[in-house]
Amino acid sequence: MEKTYHSLKDFELSYGKNAIERANDFQQYIEQLNDFGCKSYWITSHTGIGSTMAIEGFNEPVIAFISNDYLGMSQREETKQAGIDAIKKYGTGACAAQVIGGYLDIHQQLEKEIASFVGQEEAILFSSGFGANAGILRALLGQNDIALIDPYIHTSAMAGLKGTNIKRIGHNDLEYLEKVLKEVKGQYQTKLVIIDGVYSQDGDLSLLPEIITLCKTYETMLMLDDAHGIGVMGANGRGTAEYYNCLGQIDIITGTFSKSFGCVGGFAAASKKIIQYLKFYADSNVFSAAPTPQVTASILKALEIIKKEPQIRTKLWENTNYLRKRLKEEGFDIGKSVSPIFPIMIRDNKKVYEIAKMLQEKGIFTIGIVYPAVRTKEARLRVSVLATHKLEQLESLVNTLNDINKNIKIK
Repeated sequence: MEKTYHSLKDFELSYGKNAIERANDFQQYIEQLNDFGCKSYWITSHTGIGSTMAIEGFNEPVIAFISNDYLGMSQREETKQAGIDAIKKYGTGACAAQVIGGYLDIHQQLEKEIASFVGQEEAILFSSGFGANAGILRALLGQNDIALIDPYIHTSAMAGLKGTNIKRIGHNDLEYLEKVLKEVKGQYQTKLVIIDGVYSQDGDLSLLPEIITLCKTYETMLMLDDAHGIGVMGANGRGTAEYYNCLGQIDIITGTFSKSFGCVGGFAAASKKIIQYLKFYADSNVFSAAPTPQVTASILKALEIIKKEPQIRTKLWENTNYLRKRLKEEGFDIGKSVSPIFPIMIRDNKKVYEIAKMLQEKGIFTIGIVYPAVRTKEARLRVSVLATHKLEQLESLVNTLNDINKNIKIK
């Protein structure tokens, strides 16, 4: 009899059992992972996470393709020193929410600089990128409103939409988006289209200019989550809006500091009046301690470097274009990726783990993305390219995939 393979979907709240029963049954999934023999989740690293990392259980550092530190900012001496200096000046934490006294002058400075960088009037900071999306959406949308969402937006945005109406519009489906915009016209107090700049699983881009046009035509607000675009896309790294020459044409831009800035935290940037409103109603800001001084100062320094040293972004794109060329030459399916995010399509959940394990045995660490994160027939390895990767590391990935393909069909 064919063995049943479990996914995380099997043990969710809809499972029909209480919390203790679900936790007990979930052991089946853990045992399955152990049977696969692939270290995929909750892996302990003994170093920073960049182009290489030291993983518990491995004798040598592995070549890593899991980090979103696209520009290597987490390991820059300048960003480290800026954080150290901030700790000496302000201490290790603000220890209060920004609204009631935890608002430092460097928080204010970062708000102004990040807003200007992404082409908006003002910004608000959050202690996490997740909190940024979830908090602002809970503040802006209620029972009389509707969110029109691309199906591939981040879970953090979905977390903020539980108290409002939702309509999925199809991924980059302009015809269907317009159809829905016509249908909801006049029916809701606030209509908000939510898209990503760069989609985190497929590495493709939103059709931003066309979506802006539709939103203006049908008097609908637009929110762009540009977590993977800021620092990467555009002539100056100002994000997907700059790439499309659309700066200043979007109602709300959100992002995270855990990718191109090499830190942690998030922000929302919009008009002065919307930001002023969010500073009193975005619960994940109002009821959360302010970002730490170290993080804030390190982000400011990273932003300064991004502006002054475009050669770092040039190196990122040299690496990205090199790997894209090599993977295509060798016949691997990388979908529609046009960014430093590469899905290497495997299209089988079990094979993903087997291939990831074989890569690890050769000193290469990638992440398997399987159902329910993606549909079973879209299971893939996800590879993130960094400016700090060396060409020989990229070539090692391609050559190792070719070797594995002799035993397990990938292409």
